[in-house]
Amino acid sequence: MAKDCKVKRRRYEQVGEKARKLRQWLGIDMRYTFDITKQIERLVGQTFGTLGVLYLDLFEQDNEDLAFVTFNPKLALHAHREIWDLARLGEPKSRFILAHELGHVLLHGFHRLAFSDDEARHMKSFPAEERAEPQADWFAEQFLAPDHLARNCKVDTDLCQQFDFPKAYAEHRLIRIASRRVSFAGQACPSCGNYTLVCKGIEFECDTCSATMCS
Repeated sequence: MAKDCKVKRRRYEQVGEKARKLRQWLGIDMRYTFDITKQIERLVGQTFGTLGVLYLDLFEQDNEDLAFVTFNPKLALHAHREIWDLARLGEPKSRFILAHELGHVLLHGFHRLAFSDDEARHMKSFPAEERAEPQADWFAEQFLAPDHLARNCKVDTDLCQQFDFPKAYAEHRLIRIASRRVSFAGQACPSCGNYTLVCKGIEFECDTCSATMCS
């Protein structure tokens, strides 16, 4: 993971929307666990706006960072071969590391100059909402264990077992889920059938599949 730096301000829930949209695009929104290496391989070769095409670099030499993202001269996700192989086997910490780096790709391309060696950009005094590393952690938490699937987990072990989730981040994830108060409308979603419609102004939005309908 790279040095922390200042980026665009985002709340935990805003980062979660990015994670959820990616899960939907990949077609894994209703899956509790999945092979993250296969999902990354599906993203390799895709164009990410002005950042260009995503490349994957698996390295075996010793490096200070086990995984990291570079934006110049090309967009690339770099991962140590051992981390990649462990993630393919479902090892929780390795899965989290790769999800964290996906967060940088999705969230921080606009601020790619901040990932330089310029120490003036590595300002630790800013709140977590304005720092790259906490945001990438938040992305990983919500990409691996989204609200609509994880809300029924009561203890750390539930989250870890159901989602191949690392124990070091489980308590924080559960606290965030518990603090999110959602009032459901009591109607079934016509798209997915779940009773997770939330009233938002003059329409309902499904908290499971994000479908919308007029109220």
